[in-house]
Amino acid sequence: MVTPISLATGIPGTPITVGKFPSSIAITPDGTTAYVANYFDSTVTPIRLATGTPGTPITVARGPAAIAITPDGHTAYVTSILTVTSGIFIPRPGEVTPIRLATGTLGRPIQVGRVPSAIAITPDGATAWVTGQDDGTITPIRLATGTPGTPVTVGSNPTAIAITPDGATAYVADFADGAVTPVGLAAGTPRTPIKVPLGPRAIAITPDGKTAYVASWLVVPSLRSLPTAPPGMVTPICLPSSK
Repeated sequence: MVTPISLATGIPGTPITVGKFPSSIAITPDGTTAYVANYFDSTVTPIRLATGTPGTPITVARGPAAIAITPDGHTAYVTSILTVTSGIFIPRPGEVTPIRLATGTLGRPIQVGRVPSAIAITPDGATAWVTGQDDGTITPIRLATGTPGTPVTVGSNPTAIAITPDGATAYVADFADGAVTPVGLAAGTPRTPIKVPLGPRAIAITPDGKTAYVASWLVVPSLRSLPTAPPGMVTPICLPSSK
């Protein structure tokens, strides 16, 4: 389910039914539609936000994990992990599938690293950057051609990525390292990692580009550790000016 929350009041609205195990959500720049990646259904569900009405799901490659929409609102890019076969987790190169939002049609899949768990698009809409969680890399994709570039090595198990509003730097959450790696995007150059609490799983950057907020699980999960996991933590990082 997807639950809307009124930010003015903090009150949740009526939940909206989508597919199984919704793993990611993105909203079009005009605010009219949300697209939800449903991991176990291998679908993406559009939701008309004015009415909270889900539309016909769009079938994508197996295991959609993350979704991002271009700044012009024309195309969504969905990462698929492609690893679950008959209940067995088998790492293999993942894919990114473009969806033309006006028609719901799929474009040509783009091969990326193993376990592509996150994606971010530069503010100019020229490039998508995709984490390869099993490879310890991020891969650039030139969106005009759908061409993947040379992967950039970051830390262990990169699970999240955010790009500064000026498009100059990506910050990558390295789950197993308890660190965030800055990457200069012009040259694809990783910089000195920033230590954060263990298990950073998500990252967001303020619109002014001055601060990143990193959510950490404080545990590397296993079936034994999850029931007794401690409360998580969010760490602010003061970002350097790119000017």
